[in-house]
Formats: sequence, C-alpha cells, structure tokens
Amino acid sequence: MARSSAILLATFLATGACFKGAERDKEVPPGNPGGLCLAPDGRCDSGMCNRDENYCYDPADPCEGFFCGGEERGTCTPDGAAQPSCQCAVGYENQTFALYCCPIDGSDPYCDPSSAEVDGEQESSGG
Repeated sequence: MARSSAILLATFLATGACFKGAERDKEVPPGNPGGLCLAPDGRCDSGMCNRDENYCYDPADPCEGFFCGGEERGTCTPDGAAQPSCQCAVGYENQTFALYCCPIDGSDPYCDPSSAEVDGEQESSGG
C-alpha cells in the first residue's frame, strides 16, 4: 500500500512538473481570435477583424484567445463596444500594449516597446 501511494505521489508530482509553465499562454495563430488579422485584406479565418488594432476576435466571446499576459497579470473582459479589454492586476499596467499586462517594474523584456519590432515589422500584442 505504501509503495503504491509513493508511486502515485511521484506520478502526480512529475505530471505537475511537466506542465509547469503551461499556464503561460502561447501566441495565437494569425486569423484566429486573439491573433493578427490576415493580410492584405484584413480578414480572419474565424471571428471578425478589428482593423484599427489588427486583431481577430469572436463577437460572441470577445475574450477568446486574449490572455493579457497570464492569469496572474490580469484578465480579459469585454469593453462597452464588445471588444476585448485587459484589466490588469495590482503591479501591472497595459499602457504599452493594450491587450498585455506588463509589470510596472519593467522586469518583462517583452514589454519594452522596442522589443515589439522583429525584422522591421510590428508584432501583435494580443495574446
């Protein structure tokens, strides 16, 4: 009995270790809610394109695909226009990127506005 309990505990701990960081959200593919609109015509494979901000969203669930940088940083809530909006936790702000909560202390290199440029092109901050 003790041996099977130890094996079960080891399996549980190993599973938790394997998924450590899984709560950190991955970048959403372009054309899907939370991702960039597809060029050149600004369309989305699913959902609608917000052409002003260049992201796809689902009008039925505006926050689908938007994670604001992770649950510990903030949460997405639809705004008055039924668009995704990040409500940041204490110690985080979304002044640099509207849909990503950045630590106020500047500890996240992805929150540096100059890091948003890759090969001369702007990256999305929607995810």
